[in-house]
Amino acid sequence: MPGATERPPQRPSRPVPGEATLAVAAVHDRAGNVVGAAFLIDSARLLTCAHVVQAALGPEPVAPGPADAVVVSVSFPLVAPGRRLAALVLPQHWQPGRPDGSGDYAVLQLVAPAPVGARPVRLARPGQAGTRDRVCRVFGFPRALPEGRWFEGWVVGPIGGGWIQLANRSDSGYQIEPGFSGAPVWDSRLRCVIGMIVAVDQVVRPQPARPAAFMIPIRRLPVPDQYGRPRVLPRWRQPFSRWRTGPAPAAARWSPRIRARVAALLVVLLAVGLAAVPEPLGGCAGPVELRVAAAPDDLVTYQAVAAAYESWTAARAGGCRTTNVFVYPAAPREVAQGLQLGWAESAGRPATEGDPGTPGWYPADVGPRPDAWLPGAEMPSQQVLNLTTVRDYLTVARSPLVLAVPRALVDPARDDADRQRSLSWPELFAKASRGPREAPTVTASGRRVTGTGWQVVRPDPAVSPEARMVDVALYDGAPDTAWIRQQVEQRLEAAQDERGFPLGSIAAVLCRQRQLAADPAAPAPPAVVTTEQALVQFNLGERLGDGCVERGRPAPGRALVAFYPELTPGVDHRLVLLRWPDSVQSPAARAAADDLRRWLTGPGRDELLARGFRVPGRDGTGPALTEENGVLPGWLLDNPQWELVDGSDALALNTADQRYREARRPARVLLALDTSGSMLAEAGRGTRFDVAVDGIAASLRRLGGRDEVGVWAFSTAYRGNAGRLREVGRADRARDEALVARLRRTVPAGDTPLYRTIDAAIGEVRRLGGGDDHLRAVVVLTDGRDTASGGLVPRVEGDPPVRLYVIAVGEASCDDRVRTRTLRQTARASGGQCLQAEASTVDRALTGLFRQLWEKGAGQ
Repeated sequence: MPGATERPPQRPSRPVPGEATLAVAAVHDRAGNVVGAAFLIDSARLLTCAHVVQAALGPEPVAPGPADAVVVSVSFPLVAPGRRLAALVLPQHWQPGRPDGSGDYAVLQLVAPAPVGARPVRLARPGQAGTRDRVCRVFGFPRALPEGRWFEGWVVGPIGGGWIQLANRSDSGYQIEPGFSGAPVWDSRLRCVIGMIVAVDQVVRPQPARPAAFMIPIRRLPVPDQYGRPRVLPRWRQPFSRWRTGPAPAAARWSPRIRARVAALLVVLLAVGLAAVPEPLGGCAGPVELRVAAAPDDLVTYQAVAAAYESWTAARAGGCRTTNVFVYPAAPREVAQGLQLGWAESAGRPATEGDPGTPGWYPADVGPRPDAWLPGAEMPSQQVLNLTTVRDYLTVARSPLVLAVPRALVDPARDDADRQRSLSWPELFAKASRGPREAPTVTASGRRVTGTGWQVVRPDPAVSPEARMVDVALYDGAPDTAWIRQQVEQRLEAAQDERGFPLGSIAAVLCRQRQLAADPAAPAPPAVVTTEQALVQFNLGERLGDGCVERGRPAPGRALVAFYPELTPGVDHRLVLLRWPDSVQSPAARAAADDLRRWLTGPGRDELLARGFRVPGRDGTGPALTEENGVLPGWLLDNPQWELVDGSDALALNTADQRYREARRPARVLLALDTSGSMLAEAGRGTRFDVAVDGIAASLRRLGGRDEVGVWAFSTAYRGNAGRLREVGRADRARDEALVARLRRTVPAGDTPLYRTIDAAIGEVRRLGGGDDHLRAVVVLTDGRDTASGGLVPRVEGDPPVRLYVIAVGEASCDDRVRTRTLRQTARASGGQCLQAEASTVDRALTGLFRQLWEKGAGQ
């Protein structure tokens, strides 16, 4: 193999660090004591506080100039413990703290290369109002502990002088104190650094056991583009729009004389090395932190409901918010696995002969330990519900499954009678997916229904529980697998490919529908299988899921109209209350979860109705379920036909899954694996390349009987930039084992011709033919930006369609630009996806993606 060498596999056993910790360095004084932290912003430069540098050098004031070499000592405790490196203070980026709160930063330049495994952080620049109610984590060195400690808290909001206040969580844990200064503040959901710790409130303590701390946001720090382009988020989405409700804080009612005295006090405090800035006193006790894991598709809706609950509790408490509800996205399967593991990390089981292995599970990849869980449409298994961690669960809202048709396609004279329970799911699907010239469908009552040619797109049953429920109804009465294949799946696949719809959830499908609806010159989009509640959110112009940024009401003709088949399944939205040991869950958090339950089954039902849900026990439909929003308000909640009897029955769902596996098309996938030198970076369980090969080994063992796969390795070390390690073909155990063994002996080297590889791989899959019946996809795993394609733009569009999936780890980013659009937008345009993954868990990202592409293949 040109340009490659072989080596025995190396798998050091080390704990998996958080991503930010690979960049964090300890700053030492001349006696070797740790005085603060710094973090890498590119391969050789670190950012820290000016007062940390001053503490490292001693009491004499520091004023580095062009002719003065000011040097400090740093170490990377989680990458190269015990090794000291020298770093120069760059005078052009040195600014001590000013009385107005600005400044207090310094940029350091490493004299020697950073240790192997160290890597710069990703940065985010949120707007001024975009830094509230975020859960954050900080790794620093309290009490000069050289091994470091974690702080976990939440972002309260901005204060005067441009700083942002942080607060401890309600749980036990470390406080921000001297030694954390200069440490990066890691946003757990954005997976980016949003600021740098600068101070702690040592004078005014509303809660003595949990003093406030402060950070400088990234937008106020010297991070030029040449140090690694920050991810700029000028309109950073917030779960809640308000920090405080009710009367104005007492500070706003102070007299000018008192305010002047407070300002003078702040000036004095800011002159101290680790300055203290008090939060304006409002007379309100600190709110209880309530953590809620939510299904990603329903995240935006649940966050709005949580904000309404916060406002209700604040009004009940005279204007003081008593509960801070942090709602974060977490896949139901991940939460279920975490509950079974006690929310403790698991390294999984490596793939071996006859065993595909099990990817590891890490809390940092999912979120904090939840106090409550909103799993959306996914019904938790009885095994999960029987865990001692689950203390209660109940249904709080419901929504029927409907066929959503663009209003411009609906002919009232022809279609109005079919909107409400006159057709079964198979009959309605036949009407929507067949052309007018095809033979009419004869219903059970003998009526002849002519096709409309609308086309139908359904979410992917591999990831959507709603699609699985519809399959139970859609396959009802099907004579055999061949009929399902010809009359159902082929029609769904044709519409999906023709209009570039992703293999995804309801939110992903509706997000693409919204993109198509925004183009007035394009043909009307197809009909979509969805829930009534999601249809209402689409028509209202609300955001759809956590990953869909497109917003705005559709044009009247592109708005969706609900068709209600008879015996349609319904989605139950449940609240699951969880119990953890007192050491990690306070009694106040459990009491807050109970209060949320009482609100959702009482006053909160009005908010659920306003969000488009139907609520058990309420006859009214709420302001959102209207004809204007595309639904039939009179479609009664207590209709005996509204829920398919076996719609959530495990046996019925498993039977439908088996029929889908037999009827779906096979996949033809070309996997391109980055083998450039950066893949040798440490990933906690070996190198990035080691973890990626583990994922390939596990994925190959899940290949369906008719599915096909090929594997390329790409870097400039190969002649032609790519090594064809496995030609596209069906599963072959001996050949696949030889491939994995060869990969384990490979030593990555060279640069990254990313876009050139994408272009060549798509061309290869397209060249293999368009007359057969395959889902075609290219999966690219890379850890670096393109460095060797010479400005080439990959040709994604073409026929037959090929979906592009990119798994970006390390320095790679889905926000990298390919000419006029990002890598994420390029992948989405093909009906694919760009996934940002942790290097230490890239095997989980690979197996999860391949599970969606081919685990459902025939022959499994």
